[in-house]
Amino acid sequence: MSQINHDQSAAHASRDWVLVVDDDEPIRNVIAKFLEDTGLEIVGAENANVALDILAAKASEPLVAFVDVLMPGMDGLTLARKLKAQLKRSALVIISGHMNNLSWWPMDLSEVTFLAKPFRLAEVTEIVNLARAQFGTKG
Repeated sequence: MSQINHDQSAAHASRDWVLVVDDDEPIRNVIAKFLEDTGLEIVGAENANVALDILAAKASEPLVAFVDVLMPGMDGLTLARKLKAQLKRSALVIISGHMNNLSWWPMDLSEVTFLAKPFRLAEVTEIVNLARAQFGTKG
């Protein structure tokens, strides 16, 4: 998994990539491991501010943005609202290990996918495959 390198962002403008926003590094690493054979660039961010900086520096939108709910600073629901307004060609997925009752789910995020931790490889790859079918580039 890579952190953003401003010099490389233009070189990978046409390559599909995935953004993983979670303050828990092992979770970022698990998603990267799950997706290592997909050919996707996996970019991790430890908080919402880093994620927003990454998005500003990249030439393209991520194929998928996985966003943890509970993080220091800006929480994942606030970040998800910002991303929902900003990203037009990305699948947005909220992940959490603490919230499994969706009855509290905010109405403005009703179209956002929720993925409970611990998640399985098949769940992550299904999300990515659906996003590739809907938004992905060829090649």
